[in-house]
Parts: sequence; structure tokens; C-alpha cells
Amino acid sequence: MRSPAIKTKDGILLLYNGKNKSGPNRDPRFNANAYCAGQVLFDAADPTKPLSRLDVPFLRPMAPFEKSGQYKDGTVFIEGMAFYGGKWYLYYGCADSRVGVAIFDPSRPAEADPVPERS
Repeated sequence: MRSPAIKTKDGILLLYNGKNKSGPNRDPRFNANAYCAGQVLFDAADPTKPLSRLDVPFLRPMAPFEKSGQYKDGTVFIEGMAFYGGKWYLYYGCADSRVGVAIFDPSRPAEADPVPERS
């Protein structure tokens, strides 16, 4: 199961899973081979046309339970999402050992997670 695309006033939002490379071409701000979640926005009139994409993951392994278990490099692997009671619930796998849920309340958005500058 994957999170469905969401039609918004700005276009079609797609949430996806990605893996950081290993070796010299990896993003050094994140563990090599870490699985993280990204977002891309497509044109609603032409869904083959990407409009924008986050250049850093919006969900990445940070908590100890997301960095331990069967996959030591860290995994947050999004699997499903539901809108309930005015909030979004995003369910994800953690290090191939647990299931977590991230909750977003549109009426009370949290501060953005600080991401280190690229060196």
C-alpha cells in the first residue's frame, strides 16, 4: 500500500519513498542508504508535468526506533495515509521493525524540521 496522490488547489501532491545513495554522490547530511520520504507536486491539468519537488526529505529517520532494528541505516517508509477529524495521519515503517504514525494538523502547523546546510 502506498499513500495516494492528493489533489490540492496547487496541483497533485505525490508522496514517495526514496533512498540516499552510498559513496561520494550521497547527500552527506543523511546516513548512506537511509530511506526517507519526499514530495513532488504535479500540474493538475497535465499530471506528467512536475511543478516542484522538495530538495530534502520531509520525513527522515531521526528517532532511535527509526534508526535501529533490522535496518541500521535508518528507515521511514511511508505506507498509507488517512484524513480523520481534521488531521492527516501518515503511517510508516520504521527500520523494518516497527510501525509509526506522523500526524499533521493543518490548523496548527508545526515549525519546519531544521536540516543541516549542505557542505
